[in-house]
Amino acid sequence: MPTVTFPLSYLRRLAHMPLAEIEAQAFNYGLEVSLGELDLDVEVTAERPDLLAAEGFMRAMNIYSGQPRLVSDTLADSGYRVTVEPAVLGLRPYLAALVVRQAHLQDGGLEVLMQFQEKVTQTFGRQRKKIAIGIYDLDGLTGHLTYTARPKTDLTFVPLGETAPITAADILDHHPAGQLYGSTLPAGEMVPVLHDAEGQILSMPPIINAAGVGEISATTRHLFIDITGILPQTVQETANLLAHNFLDTGAEVQTVTVTTPTGTHITPSLARRAVPFSARFLNEIMGSAIPKAKLGQVLARMDLTVSGTHEVYVPTYRTDLLSQVDLAGDLMVALGLDHFQAEPLSVKFHLGQADDLRQFVFRVGDLSQRLGLMEVKGHVLTDPTLLDWFADQYLQTSNAKSRTYSATRTTLQVGLLEVLSRNIQAPKPINLYETGEVLRLTAAGEGAESQAWGFASLDARASFSTAKAYIQTLLRALGITYTLTAGHQPYYIPGRSAQVQVEGETIGEFGEIHPRLLNRFSFPEPIAMGELNLSQIYRLTP
Repeated sequence: MPTVTFPLSYLRRLAHMPLAEIEAQAFNYGLEVSLGELDLDVEVTAERPDLLAAEGFMRAMNIYSGQPRLVSDTLADSGYRVTVEPAVLGLRPYLAALVVRQAHLQDGGLEVLMQFQEKVTQTFGRQRKKIAIGIYDLDGLTGHLTYTARPKTDLTFVPLGETAPITAADILDHHPAGQLYGSTLPAGEMVPVLHDAEGQILSMPPIINAAGVGEISATTRHLFIDITGILPQTVQETANLLAHNFLDTGAEVQTVTVTTPTGTHITPSLARRAVPFSARFLNEIMGSAIPKAKLGQVLARMDLTVSGTHEVYVPTYRTDLLSQVDLAGDLMVALGLDHFQAEPLSVKFHLGQADDLRQFVFRVGDLSQRLGLMEVKGHVLTDPTLLDWFADQYLQTSNAKSRTYSATRTTLQVGLLEVLSRNIQAPKPINLYETGEVLRLTAAGEGAESQAWGFASLDARASFSTAKAYIQTLLRALGITYTLTAGHQPYYIPGRSAQVQVEGETIGEFGEIHPRLLNRFSFPEPIAMGELNLSQIYRLTP
């Protein structure tokens, strides 16, 4: 969990309670804090980026203690417009922006803002790949802005911290920021750039700001802020977070019109969104008995508004509340853990038995370890760009926080390749296996879950024969009769793969990974891999 440090001198401007009470209040809220003489350290969980800001943390504490937050859900128009040109859509397509007037960056405000920018882009923004934040002196801008792309050898400007103009190509190759964040941009000759009406360069997102207009200090009063990224929802949410933070300091936040090739939208937004809920469900899951009429009074401690139409209205800085299950977590915090009392006499005991399929999977795992394979466990959700190598169709989540974990895996081989890619420098050979769930689409377009076993061997001597040996040894140990037929999967080398059949059905595959896929992960040695459908095997050979 990321840890943030807030200066007490800055918190005093935001707090509606004695600072000595914050530690106990935060504990009741479910946060670990440490109060020092000059600073307050807070451990923040990954799903609450709003708490990475001092303003967000004190907002939560103030509302939790019963202090009302008087912020309008509407913002005035700044009059500024950003045009997103088609050239940048293939690089980093999404942008949101806001204008802040009468900002208060003294007494630690600038340090708090820089800390939030750094923490949220490193964690929530995946090292600036998902989102990056640019902050500029509004007084240095002229006219409307344009977000476009230019050849990196032609784009020249003075980057932040330098005194002489440098080409974007040199920044990516030699500047510390370019070396650190250059991998967030697709390979190619074009790079994103944001400039004003006179052609003044503001930044090369997400790498670095330009000197001058891209420099702010504690005395800067008016700001222009942009957020760029690869997911529109994440970019919009980050703009909303920043708007709430500045409003809580007393600054004025104004909207910016963003015009894209597909339409026009206005950012940021403070309009609350509705999450459907059932009072009965919340009471059942929490073991409480709160009348629906009083539920709103309890959830108000979490800045949630309950309507009479079975909906809870959530502020836009709460990006973690997606369903009524999440609302139940907030209800528990609002009630307080001391509200819940154990009832030992109501505990019921049930005798169960092991699932036969699960026992079969355990047996396969035991045999895998006897084969000298090391067990790993991957995520059921994976990166669709990697999954495209193995499947044409798969299920994707509609509200993923990260593209890296947005598609359900149809094979275990994707996860095994990811594990190997993170351990390329480890001593060879690396022989791995995994058992777990995969979700494939049926001919009717429905998801079908099954248990699978996959293996991978990264070794200079790994070959088709290596994969065949693992498959044959495991199936013989299980006492399963099988046949092999030629495989034609594109992720294996042609002529170096096979399919496994039992009772006339294809239950698995194995082979030697194609060089194109090896190059995708920069593997220095060949890889032998394979996979078996354990659910199918169990059904065919009970």
